[in-house]
This record gives sequence, structure tokens and C-alpha cells, in this order.
Amino acid sequence: MKRLLNFLVLIVLAAGCDKSILDRQPNDQMTEAAAFEDLLVTEKFLNNVYSELYGGIYNRTPNYLLSSTTDDADAANLTTGGYTFNIGALSPTGNPLGDYWGMYYSAIRKANIFLKNIDHVPGSAAVKERMKGEAIFLKAFFYQQLLKGYGAFIIVDGVLSVNDDLALPRNTVDECVAYITGLADQAASLLPVVHESSQLGRATKGAALALKAEALLFYASPMHNPLNDKQRWKVAADAAKAILDDSELGYELFNDYRNLFLVNNNSEVIFAFMAGGSLNTMEVANGPSGYGGWSGTSPTQELVDAYEMANGVAPFLADGSVNPASGYDPLNPYENRDPRFYASILYNGAPWQGRAIESFVGGADGISVGTHTRSQTGYFMKKFLDESLTVNSAQRRAATWILFRLGTVMLDFAESRNEASGPDADVYAAVNAVRARSSMPALAENLSQDEMRVRIRQERRIELAFEDNRFWDVRRWKIGVQAFGRQMHGMRITRTGNELKYERIPIRARVFDEKRHLFPIPQSELNKNPNLEQNEGWK
Repeated sequence: MKRLLNFLVLIVLAAGCDKSILDRQPNDQMTEAAAFEDLLVTEKFLNNVYSELYGGIYNRTPNYLLSSTTDDADAANLTTGGYTFNIGALSPTGNPLGDYWGMYYSAIRKANIFLKNIDHVPGSAAVKERMKGEAIFLKAFFYQQLLKGYGAFIIVDGVLSVNDDLALPRNTVDECVAYITGLADQAASLLPVVHESSQLGRATKGAALALKAEALLFYASPMHNPLNDKQRWKVAADAAKAILDDSELGYELFNDYRNLFLVNNNSEVIFAFMAGGSLNTMEVANGPSGYGGWSGTSPTQELVDAYEMANGVAPFLADGSVNPASGYDPLNPYENRDPRFYASILYNGAPWQGRAIESFVGGADGISVGTHTRSQTGYFMKKFLDESLTVNSAQRRAATWILFRLGTVMLDFAESRNEASGPDADVYAAVNAVRARSSMPALAENLSQDEMRVRIRQERRIELAFEDNRFWDVRRWKIGVQAFGRQMHGMRITRTGNELKYERIPIRARVFDEKRHLFPIPQSELNKNPNLEQNEGWK
């Protein structure tokens, strides 16, 4: 199933005055006239709208991922936005992770300009309908990112000019979610299931449906559903189930979890962004220090401990003591773990590029807390890294970043159905299918709703590790204070002869309080718009 986003030729639009909350520009007229004279140039304009996906993924400095601002990993480099975000440097006057508000309103404006003009462009009606569906999908996607980061936003359905009233209030969350899902439905009705080979990577019907399901999942979650309206959960479950039940879409779990993130155009991917033929940026930014990498995303001991044993039993009890039923050996802590552990994390002794990782003190990849470009935790991220690429070489690969995949939708469904009506056979089937792909045992039978909730949240953490989901999941569940606002740990290993001693050590503490479940609206936007209200706790 070739649905990944091919690297698209981009055009840069002329910018007018400085960005405002709604990114209105007074000098777009000439740009529009040039961009919509013929279908070929118009398609390049649409490609430029696609390029805004890049900002959300790579707006951060490249040597850390959003996971580095969660309990799953630490940002090794002290100069990155991830590090400053972790120590509390988030405020209305600055978000170390980037100006999501301004970035996405700029992207939405581009989509609105396209939609304003597409019907008047000479050319194939069928092609224009397909392109319109893509632009509507992208617009919905950008609004969904605003919902995730800020909650309620201002709906801008058309192109605003300097003469329009820009002092607009935020819409309600109900209105925002209805708007996103309405756009997703509209896009799904216009988009094909699969594009022609010359158009591979563009949004499809499946991508629009996955976006709708995600928006409804957020709407049903505690962040926006404090009274736990079960109907919201049911609607979210039905939206995800529609994807799972539609055989025409043709998605299947890829049979190799490790290579799922390295083999482009595989059967599981619903929508992804291709970064193009860049140098081995992911490998350089996150590879082990002893191989020339920057160790940017250092997995925490908390994440390592979260991986079950291969027999499906958790290695630790709730009080932190070893679970005697698990078979966990403190002297060999990395043996017999969930196969996804070996696919996702490099640990001391793990094979990599012809030798074993040496994260013990004095080893080639040794821990070094408080320094740049060395692991803070004794671990390195493996997921996404191509072992065949040598750091600091001229090798290239067409890397992709998956935005929607079937495994995620299956867990979205399981969570929503469990919250709506409890752990029925369909919930078990979805979770167990994801586990079985990695040769993990099925869940125990007869779990209660609360027990199943715990298992699904655990499964999301492991299956989706480093894919940005944890950053947003914890926020929509409103458990950030417990999950993120605490001391994180690494593993200090010392070697004496052939004997290894493992010592759990604290790393940099995190700052997280209730207000941080949502980003603050930028103060610069509040200064321009007297009707724009700040998120709770940030005033």
C-alpha cells in the first residue's frame, strides 16, 4: 500500500507584514494571481500547503523528539528546546517547542487561499476535486494540532484581509471538534482510497477517517470530557471501527515491528510525511555517542521498566520491587523482554553496527549526565534508526515520519470502546492483535473496565514509543502531574572484570503542573486581540 508522502516540489509564497493570530497578509493578491493561472502551478501551491506538515514535525531542533519531554526519554543536549521545556521554560512569551499557534494559522491560511481559488482554475474537474479534498484534509489536520496543543481555537473558515474584524473570540471545544470532523468527512468524500502512482503520498480517504477518529478520541478524553459522557466515547469508537471494518481501505498490520518504521509504503501506514533525501539526520541526532551520534533522545529507566517480560508479565510490582512471577533477573535486566524493547531501545550489550553498545562507565558509549551529545540515561533510541547508515557519512535515505497508522487506530478503538461500554470481545481482539504482531501473549481474560484501561494505556506507551503519542496522551488523560512532574532516572553501569553492577540513578528533574496540560496562548496574540482569552492558569 503506497500511501507515503513523496517529497514534493515546493513554492514559497511572498510574505506581507508580520504574523498575527490569524496570519492575515495584505499583499496576497499578486501571489494568488500567479499561483492559480493553471493547474500545474496550482498543484505546486498545494504542495506548499503539504510542506507545513514539516513544521509540526521538525520545527524542533533535530536532536530530540517530543518523547524527550515525557517520562519516556530525556533530551541529552542542554541547548535544545526539549531541555528548556523540561525545566519549566514555557510561558505566554515563549514556547521552547515552537510557535504552534502562529505556525498552524499560517498553514490554515494557505489552505484557505487554495480553497478560495481552486474552483476557478482551468483544468480537469476530477483533479480539482481530488486536490480540494487534500486541502480540506490538511486544513482539518492543522486545526487538530491546535486542538491538541491549546484546546479551543478560533475557527477561520475563509481568507481574512486587513480590513476584516480580527478581534475574534475562541470558539467552544464542541464547535471546534464539530468543525474538524466535518472537514474530515468532507475530505473523505472527495479523496480516493489509493492515489495513482504519480500522486503517491497525498492524503487519502483513510487519512481523513483517521484524522476524524483522532479528533473524536481527544473530545471524549478527560481533558475535554470531565463528566465522562459515554456517548462521546461511543462516537469515537465507531469512528475508529469504521476504518478497521472497511476492507476497501486495505490496511493491515505490518508483519515486522522493527522494520515498520524503516520500510516505506508498507501495509500499515495510513498517512506519513517524507522528509526527502536528507542526510542521515535521525541517525546523527539520536545515534549512540560512540558511533558519532548525538544521543539526542535518551530513553529513561521508567520506559525501560515499563516493558513487560516476553511472557507478558510486568517485571516490577506497583511498589517498585521485582515481580517474582515475571522471571526478571536484576543481574541480567535486559534478558527475555518484550520484543518491542529490542526493536526500540539500545542498551548496554545490545548489538549495533558490528559491536556491542558500551554504556557502562568508561565504555565507548558511556553515560555522562549534564554534558552535551551523550546519553543522560545509559540508553539510546533505536526505533527509526537505520543500522546500515554510518553517521557522518554521505549516505542518504528517504526517511518518513508516520502520522497515522493502523496499529494506532486499533488502540484508539480499544480505548474508546472500553470507556464506552467495557472490555468486550472487540476490545480484546484489537489489543491482542497489536501484541501478537510482536509475539506477545494475549491479555488475561475477564479484566474489569478499570484493569483494561490500565492495560490499554500501557500498550499505547510501549507500541507507540517515541512516536509523539505519549506527549499528547498524558495530556488528554490529564495525568501529567503524576506522569511528568517527577524525578526521572537512568541506569549507571560499572564494570569490574566481567562483572557488571547496575545502579538506578536520578537524572534532571522535570517541571509539570496542572496548567501545562495545555500550551499558553502566545502573549503577542493576546496583545493584538482583546477578545482572545488565555488558557487557565497562564493568566
